[in-house]
Amino acid sequence: MERGKPQHILQLSEEQRRRFVDSFDRVLSDIDGVVWSLESSVPRAVDGYAALQRAGKDVVFVTNNSVRTVDQCVRRFEKLGLHVAPEQVWHPAQSIVLYLRDIQFEGLIYIIASAPFKAVLREAGYQLLDGPNEFIEESYDSLAKTIFDRQPVRAVIIDVDFNLTSPKLLRAHMYLRHPECLLIGGATDRLLPVAKGVNIIGPGPFASILVEASSQQALTLGKPGRELGELLIKHLKISEPHRVLMVGDMLAQDIRFGRQCGFQTLLVLSGGCSLEQLQAETSPDLVPDYYADTVADVAQLLGEAPKSHV
Repeated sequence: MERGKPQHILQLSEEQRRRFVDSFDRVLSDIDGVVWSLESSVPRAVDGYAALQRAGKDVVFVTNNSVRTVDQCVRRFEKLGLHVAPEQVWHPAQSIVLYLRDIQFEGLIYIIASAPFKAVLREAGYQLLDGPNEFIEESYDSLAKTIFDRQPVRAVIIDVDFNLTSPKLLRAHMYLRHPECLLIGGATDRLLPVAKGVNIIGPGPFASILVEASSQQALTLGKPGRELGELLIKHLKISEPHRVLMVGDMLAQDIRFGRQCGFQTLLVLSGGCSLEQLQAETSPDLVPDYYADTVADVAQLLGEAPKSHV
């Protein structure tokens, strides 16, 4: 297949289909926009994963959505009729815990994230600072008392925080002045698709503020972070990256991630990218190897008829 011209998987010839299916052993898949959106599920998407598992493919889900916990993901999969074990779901907070353990991190962490995200790190034994979690008086004296302190913070973590404020970013920036303080990011999405054609601002732009202000690059444990890719390859014992298929709905997160990890890539048009956007994309880092309308097309590719779901 010519690079830059991805083919729809259902338009492959019989021989191309056979080679495609035989070319990967493991599937890494996004969740939001692929299996479900904020409120609705992608019709028959779970049939595609079930078909892959029956074909002997190992399936792991890699999400940037830290607001929904792993247990919540597992329960929602069950409601859709697909059994997914907790260890099959890679969540940004848990990826950060694994990374911190790998580098034997010890020290105080200042965190900007959701309550479930913080809970994962606390349960892993890490000491966290956060806040301010209330409005401050609009004066420089009040601001100074909030953002200047002598706490020995050695890592700043930023992810989705629905209650993000200017004082939180300013406080994080002050900690990052210390040369040994790490900047660690979870999700980097600049836009989050919440429904077909509807996006909201994601955590990426706010993390970029800290990157620019501190003049240091973030260690990124969400897609498309290199650190996440290295972590997955290590912990999943991936010895042949080219035999992994990355499935996702976002060019900048999922496809870029797959490309830089050396995985094959499959874009589905059920979430954050339209066919028109795909066809207009010219960057080799963002153009997938294949595309499909939804993951349900994979079941059809494997010769399984659509199933009815109540």
